[in-house]
Amino acid sequence: MRLLLSLLILSTVFAQTARAAITESDFSNLISIFQKNYSDIEFQGSWDSDTVNAQAMRFDDSKLIVISGGLAREHGTTVDSFAVMLCHEVGHHLGEKPYFPGSFGAPGWASGEGAADYYSIHSCFNKLALEIPEQAITLPETYEKDLQQICASQADTKTCRRSLIAGFIIAKLQWQVLPTKTAEPSLNAADSTRVKSTLLEYGSPQCRLDTFIASATNSARPACWSPTK
Repeated sequence: MRLLLSLLILSTVFAQTARAAITESDFSNLISIFQKNYSDIEFQGSWDSDTVNAQAMRFDDSKLIVISGGLAREHGTTVDSFAVMLCHEVGHHLGEKPYFPGSFGAPGWASGEGAADYYSIHSCFNKLALEIPEQAITLPETYEKDLQQICASQADTKTCRRSLIAGFIIAKLQWQVLPTKTAEPSLNAADSTRVKSTLLEYGSPQCRLDTFIASATNSARPACWSPTK
């Protein structure tokens, strides 16, 4: 994911009882957690870089994820949402089909954006959640009710809640910086789009949130980017 979005603070939505900023120690700790769990991928973090970006790359058979400190330092980013962003990058390497086309006719290796989002929670964040220090976040009652309803059937409701708050932050941030007017993502809504062919690029912010919800609840990939059979 080439995340070049200017992340905006969500003070109107979240009242955090823990520190809002990600420290250099948090940044390094998260990268160490990912490196330990995904030893076949090289994680390169540059805390001093102000670039708001994280990117998955490959050189022959070598897998690489480059993370700039500017992404972690942006307002609105929490430890969990940053972890899900890194999981998204892992998903580009491991999320499988559909793939972006390769260059000059070479086979593609990078999973599409929807596939990377779908991988990010079910196959990555849920695996690492116990190792990631939790930030206490208090939400308005309406959000808590939505989260409780979505996560009610999950064995680990706490991790489900954490992952969906992180996914909602990411979808909300995307919505806030889009140049055109789109519907604000909501935990109790769904993107009604039904694609006929697989969408490799990002769908709407609601489509991304739908994908995070589907991943957290082990449900089918949303039809807003993945055709139904």
